[in-house]
Amino acid sequence: MTESALYDIWLSLALGYTSPKPKAIHALYHSLKEFYDGGESEWRLSGVLTQKDVAALSTTPLSKAQDVINRCESLGISVIALGDADYPEKLSEIYDPPAVLYVKGNLPDFSTRLTIAMVGTRKATVYGKMASHLIAGSLAKVGAIIVSGGAVGIDSLSHIGAMEAGGTTVCVLGCGINYPYLQENKKMRDEIAATGALISAYPPDYPSGKHTFPERNRIISGLSDGVVVIEAGVKSGSLITARLAMEQGRDVFAVMGNITSPYSQGTNALIKDGAVPVTDYTDITSYYPQFSIVADPDDPVIPIPVHKKDIGVSEHAKKVYEAVTAEPIHIDMITAASGLPVNRVLQAITELELEGLIASERGRMYRLI
Repeated sequence: MTESALYDIWLSLALGYTSPKPKAIHALYHSLKEFYDGGESEWRLSGVLTQKDVAALSTTPLSKAQDVINRCESLGISVIALGDADYPEKLSEIYDPPAVLYVKGNLPDFSTRLTIAMVGTRKATVYGKMASHLIAGSLAKVGAIIVSGGAVGIDSLSHIGAMEAGGTTVCVLGCGINYPYLQENKKMRDEIAATGALISAYPPDYPSGKHTFPERNRIISGLSDGVVVIEAGVKSGSLITARLAMEQGRDVFAVMGNITSPYSQGTNALIKDGAVPVTDYTDITSYYPQFSIVADPDDPVIPIPVHKKDIGVSEHAKKVYEAVTAEPIHIDMITAASGLPVNRVLQAITELELEGLIASERGRMYRLI
């Protein structure tokens, strides 16, 4: 952690987590300590701050920033400040980059690898879930970094697809990294931190709120070379990310969807407005010849899961396994298809999960893996 981190945290606490002014201050001063030591008279003369900003800086003690650092150290959270060498260059170039990034895990090298954000509705259809898993997995398999927001639906399937392909994924949170948001996804977030990174512009313990998710969207797009929208309604928050991406000069892609589905209205509208239509991961990678894409021409895409042969499980588990499909299927349908009583089905599901043959989803749904 650099000395700059203390002062960048102080700036973010005083000016807010979305203020563009820390970037302007960095451009004017050799060091933030120099800016801090200048005091109110220097702050007024900077030409960057309003009287309200000066008052906020004056009433925010540096000790509050030190408290945040102490809390991060106790939780194993890294702090990367705007002026640090390892602050992502792409993100630093946007109008309002966060003064501080709080990180759990290890940031990948965004400058040398293709980075694609994948966003979409929380209420994803079976088609949307399969598309996000397939495209994210395929991109990750050829070396791209997948960025998303950790929510249920498209976000989660994109993260999972990338990890199952052995790739790298980054989750940008709309709360402090340790805040107990969406606990059903805690296991996934822990896995992301182990192989990629969790990122937040908010300090530890900071709660999520209606404003925090739109605010973090600028980071999702800002880290990325392009943004892929999988499924989105006409009022979806994913369209905010697409708009921010265009403002930041990023490419916008959209997966073509069912014209009768409300969850495809936003994505189809993006295509009509000029977004690049996507039917395959190569529709995305072909836009970035400057990046080294490590593709296997004989196996470029993560296949849709199919039933494995000669599995070493009980006879009851085999019947249940045959009833589970690549698309998420409800336990009631599994029970009906297997012809087994519920208690036997539950035992078999546990056995199959332990063997890594099926995975559970929300609403007592299960799918092949």
